[in-house]
Amino acid sequence: MFDMTGIGGAVENAIIAASHHDLVAEPVWLGNVEKPDLKLPVVELKLTSGGSPDPLNSVVEERCTCRKPYSKQPLETAILDSLEAAAVGRFPQAQIDWITDPRAKQRFGNVVAAMDSVRFRIPECHRELYKQLRFSRNEVEQTRDGLDVRTLELPPGVATMLKGLRSWEAMQAVHRLRLTPLLTIPSKVAVQKSAAIAVVSISTASIESYMHGGRAIERLWLAATALDLSMHPLGSPAIFLPQAKERPQFRSLIERSQQETFELLPRLGNRTMQLAFRVGRSKPPTARSLRREVSEVLGCPK
Repeated sequence: MFDMTGIGGAVENAIIAASHHDLVAEPVWLGNVEKPDLKLPVVELKLTSGGSPDPLNSVVEERCTCRKPYSKQPLETAILDSLEAAAVGRFPQAQIDWITDPRAKQRFGNVVAAMDSVRFRIPECHRELYKQLRFSRNEVEQTRDGLDVRTLELPPGVATMLKGLRSWEAMQAVHRLRLTPLLTIPSKVAVQKSAAIAVVSISTASIESYMHGGRAIERLWLAATALDLSMHPLGSPAIFLPQAKERPQFRSLIERSQQETFELLPRLGNRTMQLAFRVGRSKPPTARSLRREVSEVLGCPK
């Protein structure tokens, strides 16, 4: 789902960029295309003349994740409506539910913390996290990908502690000592101290729908950037809320979180949550992850 979310965002950025070259880019979903020992989801962009410039093009380079504390000052209804229109207006299969009430944000913060705790207890997720983290400037500049630890906006000393938990044995010791909640507090507090939470869902759980949901999410994020708003994706609920049966050791915790989520978001129903976000006003991020050069990622696959 998250892979296709990223691909959808890249597709939407290409469509927006094409509009500034007087082109209309029409995405054509080709589905899974057979490659040697592999099936790859493919989206083809058909270019024709006659495009008109998309105003969101000016903020494509500015868009980023900001994990700073946000102002709790509520966002005006007109702003929420404009953000929703930017995404759902073009992708009716997407839906955005807003959480703005302080008590509701507190409850959703508990859901995020609970699902984060599940993530910290799964060895595959631990490996994935540390595969992405970049702890030194040298690592950041050499790879130009992953998560620069400075972008996590951690309190002093916490990055060092995080580095010390690189081994699964060290993380297991944290769990045995029942200190896991200490790892989830930052997410819980961040949710509570946001202006709003946006929960993006799609009507059908399919690879193509995830791609279109990614396009809607990109437009939402770009529209927020244009309004000088910050956004921070919250991935754990979308990953683990559907996994009660697949994770029997966490089933009761996940089911309680499911119930809490459906009470907070009655419109969610049988839809698939694709991603949730903190939204609000904040100071600029301390650092931004680097982006790879176009020449590294654009070309014909071998």
